[in-house]
Amino acid sequence: MLQSLDLTDVEKEIIQTRFLSMLENFQKRARQYAALFFVGHFIITVGSLFVPALLSIQNSTYATNHSDFGGQVYWITFALSLLVTMCNGMLTLFKVDKKYYFLNTTMERLRSEGWQYVGLTGRYSGHGIVPTHQNQFLTFTHYIEKIKMKQVEEEYYKMEEKSEKAQPGAPASTAIDLYPLSPDKPLSMMKQAVPGPVQDTVQSLLQAQEVDLRGLSRANTQARLLLDATPSSPGPSVSAAVFSAASAASAPSAASPYASSVSFVLDQESAGTAASIGSAASSTPIGNAKEDDEV
Repeated sequence: MLQSLDLTDVEKEIIQTRFLSMLENFQKRARQYAALFFVGHFIITVGSLFVPALLSIQNSTYATNHSDFGGQVYWITFALSLLVTMCNGMLTLFKVDKKYYFLNTTMERLRSEGWQYVGLTGRYSGHGIVPTHQNQFLTFTHYIEKIKMKQVEEEYYKMEEKSEKAQPGAPASTAIDLYPLSPDKPLSMMKQAVPGPVQDTVQSLLQAQEVDLRGLSRANTQARLLLDATPSSPGPSVSAAVFSAASAASAPSAASPYASSVSFVLDQESAGTAASIGSAASSTPIGNAKEDDEV
C-alpha cells in the first residue's frame, strides 16, 4: 500500500523508517504489557480467592487427622499468598496498568493517523485545497512526531523549555514588561510602558485640574480684594455686594473637586464680615442715634 502512494522515494523511506517502525515497536510493547497485565491480575484475583479457602481447609478435622495433607495445604497456601503479594507489588512498582493503557492508546492513535493520511480524510482532507499525499506529507509527519514526543514525556521525563539567561557580553533586551512594573526602572521607560490612550486621558485630566486651580486662585483673590475694600461699617448694599461677589467667584469652580472647600472659606470670611458689622452696629450709643434722628 505504501508503494502505491503518490510520494517520492525519500518520503516513502521516511514513512517506512519512522512511522512503520514506530508502529511495530508500539505493537510489540503493547503485547508484552498486555500479557503482564492480564496474567498478573488473574493471579491476584484467583489467588485472593484460594488463600482464605485453603486456610479454612487447613484447620479442618481431616487435615488435623492426616498430617501429610495438612502440611501440603500449609505450603500451598504459603506459596500462593506469596505469589499474590509479589504480583501485586510488581504491577505497582513497574506501573504495568498505566503503561498498558497508555501504550494501547498511543498505538491506536498512530494507526488512526496512518489511515487518515492514506484515505486523505479528517485533518488531511485539504480544508479548501485539493488534498494529495504529496501536499499532506509534512502535516502527517508533524502529527506523528507530536504523538511520539507526547509518549516520551508521559513515559520517561517531561521536558520543560526554559528561556536561556542573557550572557554577560550580550546586549540587553529592549523589551518592556508591561506587568508588573519594576520600581527600579527609570521614569522614561515607565512612561513608554503606558499605552497612548491612557497618556492622553491623564494629560487631559491634569490640564483640567490646572485650569480649575487657576480659576479658584483668581476667585479667592477677588473675594479677598472685595473684603479688604469694604468700609468699617458697611451698609446693607455693601454686604450684599460682598456676598454676591463671593458666590459669583465660587460659581465657576463648582464642578471642581475643590469647590466645596473654597466655598467654605468664602462663607467663613463672609460670616466674619457680617459679625464685625453687627458688633459695630451694636457698639454705637443709643443717645447718639437719637440725636442723629432729631437732627
